[in-house]
Amino acid sequence: MALQLHSEDTIQARIREAFEQYEIPVSADQTAQLSRFLRIFMEMNSTINLSAIRDPDAIIEKHFVDSIIILRKFALSGRGLDLWSGGGFPGIPLAIVCPDIALTLLDSVGKKVRCVGQCIEMLGLSNAVAIRGRAEEAGKRPGHAGQYDFVVSRATAYLPRLLEWSTLFLKPGGMLYAYKLPSNEEMTDAERACRQLGFALSDRYDYTLAERERVVLGYVKIR
Repeated sequence: MALQLHSEDTIQARIREAFEQYEIPVSADQTAQLSRFLRIFMEMNSTINLSAIRDPDAIIEKHFVDSIIILRKFALSGRGLDLWSGGGFPGIPLAIVCPDIALTLLDSVGKKVRCVGQCIEMLGLSNAVAIRGRAEEAGKRPGHAGQYDFVVSRATAYLPRLLEWSTLFLKPGGMLYAYKLPSNEEMTDAERACRQLGFALSDRYDYTLAERERVVLGYVKIR
């Protein structure tokens, strides 16, 4: 059924059910914000290709739940960067449910950054901002180089490259949280990158979502 045929109560009920299925608590206000984001995102996605996923229930599970499921294992605090945020994931859902963190959503594609910025403005999220730039360049700018407590990145670059980019932004002791599909080969390559770049694997969270095995890897910058 098309989204426009659903009532607001129905949409919010679907969001609650999805988060309850994965044992993730969300408040009534957060559910309402996520519902509003869903409508805004789907409208934008109909004209600009932000995501290949079009079905509202699939967006709720594969984008919203998958963005926020990190909180079942890791506590986010301070200033964070969503590296290659694309259509705003995981940054916007995390900004909604974690009002005490400050998030910068970075992407190099101008039309995506404009859409994400509009979403942030329409949702009234005072703790999030969207900027355009390439990681290797933005990570050297004043105000960004070595200024972040954590980086999140969901289904983006190969881990060694992601570690290389993240070290530009992170403070010593800062964390990279990489949302990934499990890969022993990628993990082995990441171990070598960690030794070169001064990272260590701190913890991991393995989970199943939409019948696929997934993992969030937490790397700490030790130097």
